[in-house]
Formats: sequence, structure tokens, C-alpha cells
Amino acid sequence: MTQVLTTVIPVFAIIGLGYLLAKRRLFSQAGVDDLTRFIFYLAVPALLFRTSASGVMERDLELSVLLGYYGVGIVILLAVTFFLKRIGYERAVVTAISASFSNLALTGLPIVQTAYGNEALVPLMTIITFNAMILFTLSCVLIETARNPNANILGILLGAIKSVITNPLVIGLVSGWAFAHSGLDLPIIVDRTTDMLGKAAAPCALFAVGGGMARYSLRLEETTLPVLVAAFAKLIFMPLAVWLVTKYVIEASPLWVMIATLAAAMPTGANPFVFATRYGVGDRIAGNTILLTTALALITISAFIAFFPHP
Repeated sequence: MTQVLTTVIPVFAIIGLGYLLAKRRLFSQAGVDDLTRFIFYLAVPALLFRTSASGVMERDLELSVLLGYYGVGIVILLAVTFFLKRIGYERAVVTAISASFSNLALTGLPIVQTAYGNEALVPLMTIITFNAMILFTLSCVLIETARNPNANILGILLGAIKSVITNPLVIGLVSGWAFAHSGLDLPIIVDRTTDMLGKAAAPCALFAVGGGMARYSLRLEETTLPVLVAAFAKLIFMPLAVWLVTKYVIEASPLWVMIATLAAAMPTGANPFVFATRYGVGDRIAGNTILLTTALALITISAFIAFFPHP
């Protein structure tokens, strides 16, 4: 247990420092946004490129785990939408994406890297590649078809594919994989540059998560039911369901089962809030869920890491 706490507490301490400095206005929200852009466009892509270029992606990719992870995510998204229709269909969709969309890049990646090393990044990177394309796109389809039965679904799907192709994380991952297959050695200047940027990814990402949390104030009020449902589904039900499916149905290797489960256990990411703002509905549900799940994740993630010794 001591090893778990020494792994998890520093991670959440950096999140807490980001929250404290942003809340005290010692670090502006504009600064948080700029830091997030640095992470998204440089630091994390550099980490993924260097990791992928090292040849770790040469190992067997258990793509069937994607069926388990996103199968559970889609079931949660549709089930929460159906059972919470009484709070309003569109608010139910916002609750559903908040219950199923993990913060994989800014929280999951540094936690997995810190706890299990770069080897464990392979399954996580595989899951990250499709996160927004599947869950965010399905949520958009649910809203768009409710508002307009003749909505341009093909346009939404093409937009999703474009967003994946142009995603800096995917570009970093795929370009590293391509370089690994080139047979060339990574030039020392590129290696050192990407190494330095990659080392900045984890602390900067965690600080940005905390700084972003300072935007929200946890006032549940009329959002109590959807927020509690989303938090329970996100932190408890989704990881347990992913663990059961990947371990006993798909029968994946211990490493892939572990990382898929931890990915499912991550707190709600920022995309549900972006989604709610885009459609002008449920932004307080998404914001409160992000804040609550990130705060409670210290307990739940510690429990899951304790459950999964290094395979």
C-alpha cells in the first residue's frame, strides 16, 4: 500500500497545486489554456513519438481490447441516456458522455507512465487513438438526430475521422511507428529534444488538470442526480465492467487488462464540458462531474493500482 501511495499521492499533489495556484489567481486560466496547448501539441506527441519510435509497438497489439473498452463505454452512454431521459433528453446525453469519457491524455498517461513505465503506454496509446472519435461522435449523433431527424450524419462521421487524422497525439504515435519501421536510428538531436519534451508531459499535464478544475465550482443543486450517476458510472461501474469483459470474455493479457481497466477508471475528461458548451446544454452537469470525479479519483485509482501489481 505504501508503494501505491508513493505513486499516486505525488500525481494528485501536482493536480492540487495546479488547482490552488489557479484558484488563487497566481496562474491565470489563459496560462492554463496555453499550457494545455503546449502539452497537446508538443509534449505528449513528443513522448508518444519517442516511445513508438523505440519499437515498443512491435509487440503484439491486442486490438480486441478496444471492443471491450468501447463496447462498455457505448453501453454506458446509451443506458445513461435512456434511464435519465426524465431530466431532459439532451441533459441526459451530456450526463452519459460525462459517465463514459475518460481523461486519458492529461490524467491517464502520466499516472500509467508513473506507475508502470513506458511499456504500459502501448495499450493506453491504442485506446487514446479512438477515444474522441467513438464516444464524442456518438454523443454528437444522439443530439443532432434529436434536434433534426434529417441531420447530416455522414458529415459528423467524416468530421470525426478528420479529427483523428489531424490529432497531434495520433500523428506523434503513427509517425513514431513509421520511423521504427524505417530501420534508421533516431538522430541524437531529435532523440534528446523529444526526450526533454516528453519528460515535461506528465507534470505539465497534471498541473493543467488542476488549473482547469479551478474553472468549476462544485454546486450540485439541481444537477445532483445526473452528477452522482455519472460519477458512479465513471469511477466504479465502467472500470469494473471493462475488467470483467477484457479478462473473462476477451481473455486479454494481464498488461492489457490492467491498462484498459485503469483507463476506464480515470476521471471525466474535458471533452464532455466542450460538448455541453457546444450544444448549449448541461454545462454544469459536465463541469460538476469533472470536478467530483477528479477529486474522488485519488481514492478509486489508488484502489485499482493496489489491485493490479505490475504484471
